[in-house]
Amino acid sequence: MIKIILVDNDERNYLTLKSIIGKLDFLYTKNLVIKWYKTYNCELNDTINDCGIKKIYLINNRYQLKEDNLANYIRNIDYHSELILLGKKYQSWIKNIFDFIPNIYEYPKKILLDLKQILDNYYIGKMFKYKNRKYSLSIYYENILYIYRDTCTRKAVIVTDNNEFYLGIPLNEIKILLDNRFCQVHRACFLNICRVQEYNWANNYFILDNGNKIDLLSKKYRYDIERI
Repeated sequence: MIKIILVDNDERNYLTLKSIIGKLDFLYTKNLVIKWYKTYNCELNDTINDCGIKKIYLINNRYQLKEDNLANYIRNIDYHSELILLGKKYQSWIKNIFDFIPNIYEYPKKILLDLKQILDNYYIGKMFKYKNRKYSLSIYYENILYIYRDTCTRKAVIVTDNNEFYLGIPLNEIKILLDNRFCQVHRACFLNICRVQEYNWANNYFILDNGNKIDLLSKKYRYDIERI
């Protein structure tokens, strides 16, 4: 999951951001959550300090704390998430800014381009890698559809667009090697949620974006999936 965090008291900019998100590739939107804060508060502070979550900040750079600029405060705590500044004045001393957009009329076009570039860098080209003494495997995450435990061979099976790969390791060990686009949907299955077309919780199956129907869906994990 990636959080897009907007700090701005203008509702028009929130609605603009929602519209922009709707134009992004399906691969991305399934893993995005928008959080809008009109002011600095305790919830925002907790989010800033949660370094286990990938974040993209869009900050109106006029926001000031008692002793610091909000954008600079964020950067001092969270150096790795992306920071886009909105507003008329650029604070050159704020570190590691992805972009500065001074003109409100440029927001739709420039924010869309910025988000595409950030998400491309984050998702495209990342690989699942596994190696032991006899075997080495590298697969792009976006090509993995799902991973399940085969009860006959007792092996983990990585199902991709064009192939299946059998690994003699438990699913829990594979889980450590996955990124946050993979979620557990069954006790014996991890699913690339960016490749799902439909969940059918009533009948315990999901349909992939290639049209394949897979009977490995458990209601036990419904809440975890729906809150993403």
